[in-house]
Amino acid sequence: MRMEVYYRMINSGAGKKLKEILNGLIPGLIPEPVPVRVPVRRLEQGGKRR
Repeated sequence: MRMEVYYRMINSGAGKKLKEILNGLIPGLIPEPVPVRVPVRRLEQGGKRR
C-alpha cells in the first residue's frame, strides 16, 4: 500500500478513532506524519531567468 493512501485512510474520521485505540494499546504503533520543508529558489532582483 502506498504511504499516501495509508495516511489518507488513517487521517479520515473513522481512521482517527482507530489510530487512537491502537496507539493506546501499543504506544507509537502508528506515528504521526512529519511535515517536510522544501527549499524554494528565489529569482534574482534583476529579473534574470535561466
